[in-house]
Amino acid sequence: MSVINRKKSAVPKHVPTKGQAKPRISRTSFKAGMVLELRHRLQLKQADFARLLPVSVRSLATLESGAPPSEAVARKLVEIHRLTNALAEVIKKDSLGWWLQTPNDAFDGLKPIEVIDRGESDRIWSMIFFLRSGVPA
Repeated sequence: MSVINRKKSAVPKHVPTKGQAKPRISRTSFKAGMVLELRHRLQLKQADFARLLPVSVRSLATLESGAPPSEAVARKLVEIHRLTNALAEVIKKDSLGWWLQTPNDAFDGLKPIEVIDRGESDRIWSMIFFLRSGVPA
């Protein structure tokens, strides 16, 4: 039996390679109260917001009280935060929660929150792009 030795990359994992300069997500990116503020901004119940992260309602309550999220949850929080900011440009602030919870023909009758939950938020980003640009879809 022969063992194949594979060369390890000369670049450590934490150093971005050319064209991949992505900032690292810190577990402490979200300070106490920021998770709760994001949930209130989206006008979602704890169970619905927990499903998006995905964490249990109990874990969400811990996060809302100021506990630092795991790396995976921090990434998801950043993604939801960015999506929320973009949606705020094209949807009235007071209507955001209602819009997320209402079935939408643009998403084959799914609620936008279900689209996000399925990991298909690119469909919402596409909608935001067309609404920002004024190009009819």
